Amino acid sequence: MDKIKTIIVDDESRIRRGIERLVLSGGEQWEIVGTFSDGIEVIDFLEEQPIRIDLLITDVKMPEMDGLTLIKEVKKRNQDHDFCSIIVSGYDDVVYLQTAIREGASDYVLKPIDRTQFMEIQLRVKDKIELQRRQKRKWKDLAKDADKLAQTKQTQLLSETSSSFPEDISAMYWIKDFPDGLYQLFHVSTDEFPYKTRDYSPKDWGTMSYAVENIIDEVVNSFISDGRQSGWWWRDGGFNFWVLLFNSEQEVKEFSVKGEGFPDYLKSCINQYTPFSVSIAVSQPFEDLSILPIMKKQLHSLIRFRMAFGGNKVFSSRLADELGTRDVKPSLSSEMKEMAGKSAFMLGRAEMGEIEAQLNAFFGEITKLRSPDDIQFAIQYFMIQLYKVCLESTESGMLWSDLDELFEAVKAESNLNRIKNAIKQNVVQLHGKLLHYQQEHAHDPVVKAKAWIKEHISQKISIKDISDHVYMNPTYFCEFFKKQTGKTVLDYITDVRLEKARELLLDTDLNIGKISQQLGYQDTKYFSRLFKQKWGQLPSEYKKHIKTQDG
Repeated sequence: MDKIKTIIVDDESRIRRGIERLVLSGGEQWEIVGTFSDGIEVIDFLEEQPIRIDLLITDVKMPEMDGLTLIKEVKKRNQDHDFCSIIVSGYDDVVYLQTAIREGASDYVLKPIDRTQFMEIQLRVKDKIELQRRQKRKWKDLAKDADKLAQTKQTQLLSETSSSFPEDISAMYWIKDFPDGLYQLFHVSTDEFPYKTRDYSPKDWGTMSYAVENIIDEVVNSFISDGRQSGWWWRDGGFNFWVLLFNSEQEVKEFSVKGEGFPDYLKSCINQYTPFSVSIAVSQPFEDLSILPIMKKQLHSLIRFRMAFGGNKVFSSRLADELGTRDVKPSLSSEMKEMAGKSAFMLGRAEMGEIEAQLNAFFGEITKLRSPDDIQFAIQYFMIQLYKVCLESTESGMLWSDLDELFEAVKAESNLNRIKNAIKQNVVQLHGKLLHYQQEHAHDPVVKAKAWIKEHISQKISIKDISDHVYMNPTYFCEFFKKQTGKTVLDYITDVRLEKARELLLDTDLNIGKISQQLGYQDTKYFSRLFKQKWGQLPSEYKKHIKTQDG
């Protein structure tokens, strides 16, 4: 059994001894090759007696050399050998920890060190090291055969280059190492994880990942029946993979027949031997490997058809052409815009059951769409409505940060069920936070006044009406409102009305006269003048400009 060689670095001897005891309690597989009080000592030690370490446990802040610099220096001396690192830190080093993780630290533990937490991290690191060792042994076995060694190098080139989308063709110099012939690219992406995987341990996930990799490897090798074919596959983060098949024959028809059978066979094998289902996007055969980044980008778009047609399917590049969705600008009907706006507006105002019913109706309409771009457009439009509700309901938009992470995740996701569940979960949380905010500010006269103004924005509004609602003297209320908001009551009402006018111009077919009347302006010319002062264009010009943008 190979030992896991570990170095411990901390400027406090008591902590070093404690960490050493914790590490050794993990079992006989763990070996402490040295404990040091600062990073300089570690570098000197490694230079005097070169040794390949498997794990570096280091404090964040030390007098001679900080932990992040130490990790970088050890990496320089172990370029041909991967090692893991655990950062030990106090609670005031959060920003530093984030930087350390980005720089490649495997994990971190906070002081005072919790024994249970440390053992969990130690187990994860052990699994990672053992996985790395298994992978290294696997690559060493492959390296015994010269052809397989060359293929390993090619796979590395593919995984590094096709992920970077080079703009300069000179960056594609590596294609000279690949044979001339026909290529076909496949993007293999795991669909929604089954319910039972919620109870999977990290070890279970590692086993499943290894199983999927083995299946892909075997299916790719089964395609390579003679010297005319080759195949490469590589991971692209999580349970996403790429496969590149090659045929030395220039017959597109023959190659296409084989290529069409490959994804169905791979999909069925993964279905049979794992709890997962996958969707696979398939490119057209191509000869020039320099367009691989372009093909990859196309397959990223193609796999998003899973949102419209469901998972466990093969999507060919012909699908977009058949549906007529290629290069078509996404759009959204006024009915769906209204549903999205209503769903968002109900937050903090309706019962959760009503909100969920409205959301289900909205997503029911989304499932009828057949273009992934339209689906993403609809979801992003709804997200924008959520942003607006948070801004209007909490004034400073204090809940925006809750939406930022969700917005980025939704943009990258291609599984509609996962998007729907993530949005529902966040909507429930936002609804609760808005209710809590409203309860805390229930007696704030400015908040009450603003809410009343928005509710009656289409009616004639007087200062007396507002001040009566908040039980304040009209004169004192006006002074208080301006002091709290920096705006007069009239300016605020005008801003709300003009913002509403812009929404109506964007989302409805109402003419300018009706919009003006609906917002309490009987004089359309006066309304138009106010609109131009606010938005830089007359309402008619603004509407025309938007229509031109929409094509």
